Amino acid sequence: MPSRAFDKGPGRKPSWSPPYTLRVHLAAITLVALLPALAVGAAGAWLAMGSHQRSYEDRLRDSAKGVALLIEREVITHISALAALAASPALDNGPDGDLAPFYAHASRAAEAVGSPVGLIGPDLRIWIDTERPFGEPLPSTAAVDASRAVFGIARPTVSDLVIGSISRRPILTVNVPVLRNGRVVAAVGTRIWPEHLSRLLAAPDLSGGAIATITDGRNVITARSQEADRFVGMQVPGWYSEAIAGRDSGFASGRTLGGEDVKLAFQRIAGIPGWTLMVLEPTSAFNASWQPPVLTLLGGGTAVSALALAFAMWLGQRVLGPITILRKQAEAVAAGAGALALAPFSPMRHRAKVAEFEALRETIGRAGATMEASERRHRALAEAGASALWRAEANGSILESRGWEVLTGQRPEELRGSGWLKALHPDDIAPTVEAWRQAMMARRPVGVDYRVRTCDGVWLWYRARGVPILDERGEITEWFGVVANINDRKLGEAALAESEARLRAVVETAPDAIVVMDAQNIVQAFNRGAERVFGYTAAEVIGRNLAMLMPAHLAARHDEGAKRYLCTGEPHVIGVGVELEGLRKDGTVVPLEASIGEWCDTSGSRFFTGVLRDITERRAAEEKQVLLAREVDHRAKNALAVVQSLLRLTPVSEPKAFIAAVEARVAALARAHSLLADGGWAGTDLRLLAEKELAAYAGGTKQSEAVLLDGPRFPLASTAVQPLAMVLHELATNAAKYGALSIPGGKVEVQWRRDDGARMLRIRWIESGGPLVVAPSRRGFGFRLIEATIRNQLGGSVDWLWKPSGLTCNVVLPLARAAAANGAPVGSSGVEQKHAAGMLPEAQTAEV
Repeated sequence: MPSRAFDKGPGRKPSWSPPYTLRVHLAAITLVALLPALAVGAAGAWLAMGSHQRSYEDRLRDSAKGVALLIEREVITHISALAALAASPALDNGPDGDLAPFYAHASRAAEAVGSPVGLIGPDLRIWIDTERPFGEPLPSTAAVDASRAVFGIARPTVSDLVIGSISRRPILTVNVPVLRNGRVVAAVGTRIWPEHLSRLLAAPDLSGGAIATITDGRNVITARSQEADRFVGMQVPGWYSEAIAGRDSGFASGRTLGGEDVKLAFQRIAGIPGWTLMVLEPTSAFNASWQPPVLTLLGGGTAVSALALAFAMWLGQRVLGPITILRKQAEAVAAGAGALALAPFSPMRHRAKVAEFEALRETIGRAGATMEASERRHRALAEAGASALWRAEANGSILESRGWEVLTGQRPEELRGSGWLKALHPDDIAPTVEAWRQAMMARRPVGVDYRVRTCDGVWLWYRARGVPILDERGEITEWFGVVANINDRKLGEAALAESEARLRAVVETAPDAIVVMDAQNIVQAFNRGAERVFGYTAAEVIGRNLAMLMPAHLAARHDEGAKRYLCTGEPHVIGVGVELEGLRKDGTVVPLEASIGEWCDTSGSRFFTGVLRDITERRAAEEKQVLLAREVDHRAKNALAVVQSLLRLTPVSEPKAFIAAVEARVAALARAHSLLADGGWAGTDLRLLAEKELAAYAGGTKQSEAVLLDGPRFPLASTAVQPLAMVLHELATNAAKYGALSIPGGKVEVQWRRDDGARMLRIRWIESGGPLVVAPSRRGFGFRLIEATIRNQLGGSVDWLWKPSGLTCNVVLPLARAAAANGAPVGSSGVEQKHAAGMLPEAQTAEV
């Protein structure tokens, strides 16, 4: 039948139109979904990949936390057993007392925990070990550091992996101090075998071929869920030590000791300083897990879209049958026919058997029966007087109560006076008495909640309310009151409070900004993440318009869109993944990714919750990636141009010599190119460049006598790296052919100094110990290349000194051309990285 439509906005007349049928709605929905099917499929595949990555990392992190908790419980079990032993009276005199009773006690405890138990004296000597007969002389403990720490800090300790002094096997020791009169007189310890921990690690079901590993404070593997015999006792790779440094948990990737690329999650084990639990999976397993679902999603989406429209039309026709029957049954119930009107309808041809409709009919029938049974129960409770009535004297002493004896089982004579308090929970007696006292002093009604032990032995919440009866002088003559069951309400309030606490904890600890506003754009909630993003405190924002967090041009548009949405229902920015801009307290604009949803409270008031993520770093990374791509393109073209020049200018008198010269010069360019790539195209260190270019010429002699490098750390500009590489290569090639490096015993020393006063970089090439040097009558291509590079390309000068003892070449470069702007190039690996980071002395002389 026709129905009145909602008003479309102020000033518009209401629209009267007949409702559309279900078939029309299904067809319209299918048409809307069919057109963007391919785009949605592609987006879904992309989101699925991202979701899979996050799910994968979360799974590894959860596995690491769970297994870490398992190991923590295992160690706590040992500590608890040792703590019980440490309280033994037999240890009152420490190792000097009668230890035979303690040995028997310790032997039983060792059987319980499955590990030998020992007693360690202040001299770190083992006095008792349950694996050895009582009284047998024993050595000192192997876990010296952990045992000494027990006597120092008077708290339980867990050692790193050591070789046991008795078992001569790898062990981990757990020690608990024996405290007497505030002094540690001895320590009780036990051993944990690595293989025991490895079995614990193998017990959880870690999917995907995951492997759990424990490392101690020295980053040594102490247990492993797989191949423990092979890896226990080995040092973890350096990249893992760097990844966990200063962090309690996290995610990392790298290569294992077995040479396999893996992804892993790590978790510090609480209560065991230095111990870390990691769960790792091969990278290949991760790649294999996401590819089939994504391909299936893309293919299946296309096929399903083609069938959706036809199926919607067919389904609409079949669904209308049961909807009509359910409507008629609902009208009969509304007319007063009761639950009998909901009898099951018989099957019909051309009708879809919709499980939800059947479940709805059955639920309505059960609801009617439940309501009737509930009414009968309430009538019975009212007739039986389940809510206790009571009467008390002016001082609060109970005189009588109807229903209390049925509720608690107390006889009338037992509850009189204050005897009724015995039925209350011990924790509720004092608050109840205090509430009574304050009510009597103020001569006002009393209301108090407490737990009552019923006849069935169950604690239930009840609320007692009492009203004082006053005489003409305002004095209390007696009290009348009632006790009502509020157990369901209390449980509901507790569940609601717990739910609110969980939600509050999630909101306050969320890294993203979470802002709640009402329909008038007034901020109602502002979490800590929002304080970090916008720079305001919650007190500065709550109660004010959301526009204060937006640039002016966006604030006006937002207000208009919000008003339009409230009037017409037309969405504005509600959704997931909307990018917009925010305004910080300091006036700066921050790019945000927003997810905004709408909800209503119990009164029907509209609210909006926005989750805002700061994407400044993401955008900067994207811009940096574009710039890096342009830089790589520029460097590649520049390198090709240099190679082309070398091919044109290198003399071709002898083909073999021509090939060797070109190959060597191109190799020098390639080495410089690699250094630039390792440094992120920001430049490199002069020492690193010299080491790379001169390393090949020291292969035939001892490094201590061939080439010496002497100079401080100097960050080269990216534009100076390849030119200087060519200069060093040409000098080294000349020395290897004709100079100091052409005979055994010859030396080359490269010195460089930074002259800040003259704003110059001074480089000196000194040869000695080679053949007798005579100034050349003509300058070859290499020398011309050096001079052209220094003067024309780098704007410097070069000076040649042809001494009989060897060639000396002085190069002077302007710092504006040679020095990097930021002064901090990134090395490639190993020693190079350490030197670039300032970990080696700047004035150290390196030998190539």
